[in-house]
Amino acid sequence: MINEKNDGYILITVLLLLLVLTVLGIAAIQTSTVDNALSGNVRLRERNLSKADAGAEVSAGLIERSVREGNITGFTNIISPTFDAASPNYLPTELRATAFDPDTLDVAFTVDSQSITVDIDKMYSKWIGGTAIEFAAGYEGIGKSGGSGFYTYYRINSTGFGLVLSNAEVGTIYRYVPK
Repeated sequence: MINEKNDGYILITVLLLLLVLTVLGIAAIQTSTVDNALSGNVRLRERNLSKADAGAEVSAGLIERSVREGNITGFTNIISPTFDAASPNYLPTELRATAFDPDTLDVAFTVDSQSITVDIDKMYSKWIGGTAIEFAAGYEGIGKSGGSGFYTYYRINSTGFGLVLSNAEVGTIYRYVPK
């Protein structure tokens, strides 16, 4: 015997169950969309950070060559803004003489059609102490001694640029030790 008061309750139950499943499906789609966007941003950040780190690594070799040998052979295609040795902006001259130069760009190159810029600034020089001749001479205190050389500290600010106007910056302090 069919009870006429229960007509359609299965339809309403199925429709409510379908509504709950639809809401759960939409929530799952939105969560996966957000996860994809986040993973894309993380990937972009890592690529830009790798590029900026590459700029800092190249700069260490450039400082060695510029200061020790006074030339930029092998680096001329990435140096900015000038290659003229008579110019005060010539990088070897700048790295030897000027502390915290006013320019903001010393090196620029591209990787995967994305640019990397680097600013290298001389910070200060410090006398190398603790040599054997100082010990033998009984050296104490501040002043000149039989030491041989100095440390020079350089600040390297490297920026890696990527897609959708993204970038990452790496700051490094490089200590140049003469050989």
